[in-house]
Amino acid sequence: MMKKLFLITSILAVCSGCHSEQTLLEGHIDNYQGEMVTIWSREYDNWADTLQVDASGNFIYTPKNNDALIYALTVNGYEPYENPVYLGKADQVKVNFSLLPDKTMKVQFAGDRAAENEYLQAYTEFENSMMAYQPEMKNLSFMEYKAKVDEKEQELQALLDKVTDVNFKERYAKSQHLLLQNNRLAYSFIFASQVREGKKNSDEDFTAFIKSIDMNDPNQCNEFMALEIIEWYRVNGGEQTTGNRNMDYFNWLDRLVSNPEMKSVFATDKMEAAIRVSVGESLETEMERYRQLCTNDSLRQQTEAKYQEYVRVYNNLMPGKVAPDFELISDKGETIRLSDLRGQYVFIDVWATWCGGCVMQIPYMEKLQEHFANDKRIKLISISWDYTQDVWLDYLEKRPATWAQYIVDKENMDFMKKEYRMSFIPRFLLLDPEGRIISIDCALPSDPECLEMLEREINKK
Repeated sequence: MMKKLFLITSILAVCSGCHSEQTLLEGHIDNYQGEMVTIWSREYDNWADTLQVDASGNFIYTPKNNDALIYALTVNGYEPYENPVYLGKADQVKVNFSLLPDKTMKVQFAGDRAAENEYLQAYTEFENSMMAYQPEMKNLSFMEYKAKVDEKEQELQALLDKVTDVNFKERYAKSQHLLLQNNRLAYSFIFASQVREGKKNSDEDFTAFIKSIDMNDPNQCNEFMALEIIEWYRVNGGEQTTGNRNMDYFNWLDRLVSNPEMKSVFATDKMEAAIRVSVGESLETEMERYRQLCTNDSLRQQTEAKYQEYVRVYNNLMPGKVAPDFELISDKGETIRLSDLRGQYVFIDVWATWCGGCVMQIPYMEKLQEHFANDKRIKLISISWDYTQDVWLDYLEKRPATWAQYIVDKENMDFMKKEYRMSFIPRFLLLDPEGRIISIDCALPSDPECLEMLEREINKK
C-alpha cells in the first residue's frame, strides 16, 4: 500500500520550468493503450480539449485560466465518463487512473486538493448514477427507496467532513442537500412505473414528501426540483391540462410559488429551456405567460433577448434559406468558405476529437463515404471544433479519413454556435447544390434513416 502511494505521489516527479505560482495537473494512466483523454470544464465556458499523453501513460496539463475551477477528465471508452478535478490557483494536483479489463477505472488523487477531489469523484458518481432508474429500485416503496438515498448521504457527508477548503465546503454542503433531495424526488419515475403495471395507485409517504418541500426557499428547492414537483402536480393535481406542457408548468408555478424571486427564477429556467430545445415553432404564447410571471427585470430582459435571437436565427434557418456562410481551414492548411462548396449536395458532420459521441459516428461516416464514393452529386465533409489544430491533425494522421476534413477557428466556431443554434455536437446538416438548407439537424449516420434521407433528397431532381 505504501509503495502504491509513493508511486502516485511521485508521478512525473517535477516539471522543469514550473514554479510554485503555476497551477499544474500531473497524471498517469496504468495500462494505457493509446486511449484518447479529454479535459473539459462546464465552469470555463463549456471548454474542452484533448490531452497529449505519452506512450507510458503520463501527461501534464497547465491551465490557461489560473483561477480556481473544476475541470473533468474523460478516458475514452472507460467509466466513469466524468472524473472531476478541482484545480485551485497555484495547486499541484496529481491523479492516477487504473484502467481495468471491464472498461471501468479506479481513480486516486494526491498532492493538493486530494480531499476535495475524492469528494468530487464520489459526488459526481452519485450525481450520474441515476439511482431511481436502476432495476433493483423498481419495486421499492418510497420509504425503502429513501433509505437507500440516506445511505449515500452518509457516505458523501463523511468525505465532505475531510475537506478543509471553507468555500468549497460551504458550496457543496448546499449543493449536496439539493442533489439528495432531487434524487428522492426522482422516486416519481419508480412510482409512475408501478402505477402503469397496476402494482399501486398511491404512495402517501411520497405525497407527503413532495408537499413538505418549500418551493419558496432557495436552500430547499432548485430549478430541477421545481420541474419534478410541478410535473407531479400536473399529473396528480386533479385539474385539466392545457395540452401545452410549458403552459401547464407556468400555471402550476403561479399557484405553488409565492416568492416573487423564486417564481422569476423558475419561470426563467423553464422559458429558456423551451427556447433552447424548440425547433422553429412559435413560442409567443409561452412568452406572454412568462412575462406575467417574471418580475425580475434583469432575468426578463435576458430571456427576452434570447427569445428575439431565437426568432431571428430560426427565420434564417428555415428549409430553403441560404446557409449562413463562414470560413473553414482544410487539413492541408487551405482556407475556403462554406459557399465555395456549392454545386453539390453537402452533408456536414460537426465534431471534435474530445467528443466521445462524435468519435462513435466516424465508422458510420466511413460507410456513408463508401456508399457515395462514386456519386458526384453529393460531398461529405467533417468540420472540427477542436480548440488546437495540432491535436486535430495528429488525430487525422493516426486515423486517416477518406472524405474532406476541415476545422474552424474560435471566431468561426462562435459564429456557428450563434447562427446555427449549435449548443452541442455531434450535429449533421444537409445543404442543396445552391447552398440552401435542407436540414440543420439530420439523423445520425448510425441511424438507417440518415442514408435513406440522403438518397431521397439527392434523387428528388
